[in-house]
Amino acid sequence: MLFEIVVSLMSLVAFGIEAAWIPTDDGSGDYLVRVEPDLVKQSSTHAFSSDVPADAQNIRRVQIYVADAWPPAVERTVAEAASRSRMPRVVQAIATRSADADPVAATVAQSKPWGWLMASLVVLFMSLGANAYLGMLLGSLRSRYQEAITEGIARA
Repeated sequence: MLFEIVVSLMSLVAFGIEAAWIPTDDGSGDYLVRVEPDLVKQSSTHAFSSDVPADAQNIRRVQIYVADAWPPAVERTVAEAASRSRMPRVVQAIATRSADADPVAATVAQSKPWGWLMASLVVLFMSLGANAYLGMLLGSLRSRYQEAITEGIARA
């Protein structure tokens, strides 16, 4: 039982289900789900699910694609939707009005330190890798030292 659950979860990670929410100007939107064909072809008794984001309101339609990749037209739409703001139009209008009133606060609120975050993560993983390398080096030197000591005691 546990093995079947682990295998089904591994197949979901290996193959995958992708989902995207495409908002429209009127506040509604389309929810797109892409399932890889290999995942559907497996004779699995487990149900596949995709959770709709909490901020996705008034979903007009759910489209399910069984394909290895998004169709080109849909991929462009998904990329455009990902670059758009997910705030509803009313909230955007309020944010725009407050930005007009205080441009410094709006600039600080809109700036996101993604570059610094990515650089910090790269440095962190490089540091972890270097520490792992030094740990392996220390372990090999210690084992050589212990072998040298035991050989010296055996000769004496």
